Amino acid sequence: MRAVLRAAPWFGGEPSAGLLEAVDLLDGVWRVAAGEFYADRQAKLALGKSAPKGSQRFLNRAIEQRFEAASWDVQGGRFIKGSTWVRITFRHQMSLGSDLLDALKVAKKTDVRQVAILAASAEALATISPNDQHALTSYEKLSAAVQDLAGCMDIPLVIGQLSLRSPLPADVARVVLADRPRDTYVPSTGRQPG
Repeated sequence: MRAVLRAAPWFGGEPSAGLLEAVDLLDGVWRVAAGEFYADRQAKLALGKSAPKGSQRFLNRAIEQRFEAASWDVQGGRFIKGSTWVRITFRHQMSLGSDLLDALKVAKKTDVRQVAILAASAEALATISPNDQHALTSYEKLSAAVQDLAGCMDIPLVIGQLSLRSPLPADVARVVLADRPRDTYVPSTGRQPG
């Protein structure tokens, strides 16, 4: 994954060394997650089982493993090392306020000197989670919320846009990047059989 960083409108600082390390750790994580998604999907389809449509859980696991290996404290999508706190979110858009509140609390109540929230672009979410892409927190929604908070917050906040950039093997790309239509809901007619 690739992360493009931008400081909140009220914060004039540069990304911390810890945040730059976090961005480096994300490099190649999409390739790992996509490979695991592909293997799991193909195995389940071969057995006639329901196969995963989205790769979000594989991506979460690959990110957590990468950060743990680099000695970051990992707590459910929140990563802390030294004086840097990073939230990588693939959560429902209703949790965006909670993520911003977490960043505020960490910045005000701990020794953390920089907080960051990273979210995938809307385009990336279409591949990561085709069923839920519109309901998840995208970078575009995050950016709009942060712009709206100008004048209300003063924490050292950096936001980041995550995109999928790792080159994938052809067989993996064919499956992972293929259109996986959103599941549809068919309402019941309310009639009872017989």
